[in-house]
Amino acid sequence: MVYKFIQVILRIYLPIFFKKIVVRGIENVPTSKPVIFAVNHQNTFMDGILVALKLKKPVFFLTRSDVFKGSLFLKISKRLNLIPIFRKQDGFDDIAQKNKGTFSFCIEELEKGSNVLIFPEGVSEPVHHLFELKKGVARLALEAESKNNFQLDLHVVPVAINYENHFVGGSKVFINYTSPIPISSYQQLCKESESKARNKLLLEIKNRLKSNMIHIEGDYTVFRASHWKKIIQKADSDHEIIKALEALNYEKKIPLKTEGFNWKKEKYRYNQSSSYINKLLAFVICLPGFVAFLPTVFLTRGIVWFVKDESFYLSVVAVSWLFFGLIQFLFCLLYAWNYFDANIVLLLVVCLPFFAFLSLRNFQRVVARD
Repeated sequence: MVYKFIQVILRIYLPIFFKKIVVRGIENVPTSKPVIFAVNHQNTFMDGILVALKLKKPVFFLTRSDVFKGSLFLKISKRLNLIPIFRKQDGFDDIAQKNKGTFSFCIEELEKGSNVLIFPEGVSEPVHHLFELKKGVARLALEAESKNNFQLDLHVVPVAINYENHFVGGSKVFINYTSPIPISSYQQLCKESESKARNKLLLEIKNRLKSNMIHIEGDYTVFRASHWKKIIQKADSDHEIIKALEALNYEKKIPLKTEGFNWKKEKYRYNQSSSYINKLLAFVICLPGFVAFLPTVFLTRGIVWFVKDESFYLSVVAVSWLFFGLIQFLFCLLYAWNYFDANIVLLLVVCLPFFAFLSLRNFQRVVARD
């Protein structure tokens, strides 16, 4: 019940928070079969939210275990279908043993026909790059089918998410559900060699993700400064960006290097440039929303000041705006209900969401930098 309620709220809110959400291939996702979604990971909670946003069946999310702190969050996580996955970088030893219970739970849910979402990179980095995949997703899929004599009819659906900007709302995001991979097709190879089956499945997932992702290699900071602005000014979609990258003559085989990339300084730098007149017009349009939701703006600014991990930034901003914005909206309505007539209340019901919408949609134009 909580999951469905939040999903409905987010289906209304996120198309406002983002300039545009483009979803492709969701019609190919099996609805009557168990599915494992293998998703690239660039914006922590936001990635899982976007994948599950329009799915009819609830999704169980494998989430890094270090966020499961405190009894309150544990209760909330159960309501939101969050499942802890243990990683070495979080300070855990013998992760195979610790994750045994997690995998058992996932297999039980898959046997019930549920959906499970996993981030096979094992890390969340807000850069346009696909990191090496861990074997967990292939192991989970093959173990689930092997346990059921390859009669489970399990499918893995690689999902590639492409953000136009990893750090601000008011930009475009693209969710690409690729063709489902039937795990039953690996039955014979799995009988011959489980390790070969895992490696082949992992490679197939990697190829599906990489071919649908904005993937940059080499010196990330130099690439952004030299090419990114020209590309996004001409491209209307992630497919056009991918084609532009393929045609670009730059060192593509050098390992990714992100040293020197200051996300706080550069998050608005590569937005499409605007004239000073357009910026002034955008500021005038945004001003009523900023004034009306000033407490929400200040609270959000205060919260994100403490965000050290840049991969959490966009998720925290989006959730903070939604949470405090709704509280402030309801408080204003309650105050108006007690002290003003029904016409004023109705005016607030219409105007406050409209002001918020205009501010979210035009804020980037105000702060855009060349």
